[in-house]
Amino acid sequence: MRRISITGPGEYVFAEVAEPVAGPGQVVIASLRVGICATDMELLDATMVYLRNGMATWPFTPGHEWVGVVVDPGEAADRFAVGDLVVGECSIGCWNCPVCDAGNYHQCPNRCETGLFGQGGALSEFFAFPARSAHLVPAGVGLEDIALTEPAAVAYKGIQRLELPSGGKILINGGGTLGYLAAAIAKTAFAAEVVYWARRPHSQARLDRLGAREVAPGEKFDYIFDTASSESGFAEAFSHLAPRGRISSVSFTGKPTIQLPVDDLVTNDWELRGSLGSPNIWPEVIDLIASGAVRPSELLTDVFTLAQYRQAIELVRRRLPQTAKVMISPFSSRAEALAKAEAVYSGWG
Repeated sequence: MRRISITGPGEYVFAEVAEPVAGPGQVVIASLRVGICATDMELLDATMVYLRNGMATWPFTPGHEWVGVVVDPGEAADRFAVGDLVVGECSIGCWNCPVCDAGNYHQCPNRCETGLFGQGGALSEFFAFPARSAHLVPAGVGLEDIALTEPAAVAYKGIQRLELPSGGKILINGGGTLGYLAAAIAKTAFAAEVVYWARRPHSQARLDRLGAREVAPGEKFDYIFDTASSESGFAEAFSHLAPRGRISSVSFTGKPTIQLPVDDLVTNDWELRGSLGSPNIWPEVIDLIASGAVRPSELLTDVFTLAQYRQAIELVRRRLPQTAKVMISPFSSRAEALAKAEAVYSGWG
């Protein structure tokens, strides 16, 4: 089978490797759609925090936004069958420690993160994945929508961290993938009045179509969800924060430190909350996407094959105004994936 592996800063290989087998508690999945996000680019550029702090090491296979089809359910045949469409979580706890027992498996000291460390990602024709962290996709959901369950879940969890009241007003800081999904989720799941700050006209236009409006100069908010991933973006968020206001941030900046207005934070009773991952909310986010209330595929602008990985990352790096979400399609359809699985797996099915 074919797989992408990042082998060092700015280095990767596209190679033929042996097909995986289902180990204890694992299913084998064929990848259908895989999103490329800013974190993937930081992994490739070696600026991502997990590479700086030693949690992640080379080589690894990226790809944490994905949908695939089960080709071997392994020990989980009571939950999954060959041909089932599934998505999977990024944070994978050990489930054998007090942190996991408390439900905080995204902070488990022994955790893996799909496509980042300890668990190979989906930029591979086939990959083994923990059955406990996989979720069935309801019938009739588009591949391009459900493939972005992971960023949608990150956005949902970040809004939850704000403790935004139903019908409240929220500023979405940043208009990329997470900003767009957060705006859609805030409107549909929280009945919020959604205001945004976004630099790019194409992002602004997408948010306008959702029924959000652009922030007014000097406008203040009690609740701000930050996705801007830059020092200037944080500065913009704090400039709109009302006294006793709260910011929830999912931003990785790619830098060890950035400046924050600590004196203002203290004198205004501000609260800044980080939000890592998306624990304990995947079923409700999947249902939200399946209902059509949130349509992540509205972000999709380009799809490449696995062999076109270089073209895909070069396009993402160029940050063209018309480029939003870029995906890789290792297999174009469920039928194609199942046909190859039948050909390469002895005794398959």
